[in-house]
Amino acid sequence: MTTQMFYPHFSITPKMTKFVEAIGATIGYLQAVRIPENYRKELVSKITAEIVHTSTAIEGNTLTAQQVFDALNGKKIYGQAVDIKEIINYNDALTYIETLVQSRISEMPALEITEQMIQEINAILMRGIRDEIAGKYRIKQVIVGDYLPPEHYKVRQLMGEFVAWLNNPQPPELSPILYTGIAHYQLVGIHPFEDGNGRTTRILTTLLLLRYGYRVTSFFALESYYNRDRRAYYVALASADQYRIDGKPDLTRWLEYYVEGLLIEAEQARARIDELLTRQPYREQPLPLNDLQLQLLRLTYEKGQARSTDFAKISTLSRKGTYNAVQKLIQWELLQRVGKQKNSYYVMTEKGRNLLLAD
Repeated sequence: MTTQMFYPHFSITPKMTKFVEAIGATIGYLQAVRIPENYRKELVSKITAEIVHTSTAIEGNTLTAQQVFDALNGKKIYGQAVDIKEIINYNDALTYIETLVQSRISEMPALEITEQMIQEINAILMRGIRDEIAGKYRIKQVIVGDYLPPEHYKVRQLMGEFVAWLNNPQPPELSPILYTGIAHYQLVGIHPFEDGNGRTTRILTTLLLLRYGYRVTSFFALESYYNRDRRAYYVALASADQYRIDGKPDLTRWLEYYVEGLLIEAEQARARIDELLTRQPYREQPLPLNDLQLQLLRLTYEKGQARSTDFAKISTLSRKGTYNAVQKLIQWELLQRVGKQKNSYYVMTEKGRNLLLAD
């Protein structure tokens, strides 16, 4: 018997092309812009909480954005136990996929997606909530609103075909952004689990974006776009079954909706960062380095590590003056002292290297 492989049906529209090009440029800017380290950490923390809050809110979680942020930062909150468990699990699932991507970030070919990974995502999301079905393909028919997913006995074959497509997507040579949108629709359509399919799909979509090099979780929550108008999200997904090509779902309208959402959230993130970088508290002020301090940095960079005696050889100042110059470099986190007393030496920090190489 010949296996019919998954092949998506859609049309590339001018709107879609325009949005995809703009997304690439905007995300490229976000990943290239130099953001102060203190703000970057604060931003990632806020974005993670926003992703967790909005994705779980779509499914009816009642916790507020502030409650989610507090819980993820170790504060005690009060709410329904299942809601608290859902956000902790969602954060754990995000950590899981980020670990997967980091483990293969410098390897080729890119991270291969497996059925076990998708099942593990669902297992993490359902852990301690519905352990009996966590990570297991459904064994009964389900109805989702007006949508009737495929029969349960077809799930395993459909998932096998879907994962094969993820690792060798067709048609070839499309923008990876479109592949992530197609994957989002298809997993929702298969609805492989008894519960947690929406959350599993959104986590997988994030995994695919990260896998293709779009570090969206550092800058914005695509889930916020869905959550602002949940009805529009579900209508866009349902449009594929309403409009068909040769009897197959037509993903055109869904993909237009998906790429527009990515662009909106990316552009809003760029506007926030541009505005913030012009504000006094976050603007990186140039450090008042004098010629000697630049020479000390260059010497440390060239040698890899330097001692006080090395600094004294190139300094025109007294020993105390040289010592004070070095202490300023340490205070500004450009140099780091290693060891104690006579055996100590100095190495350059990442901040120091960045400053020197940009000079």
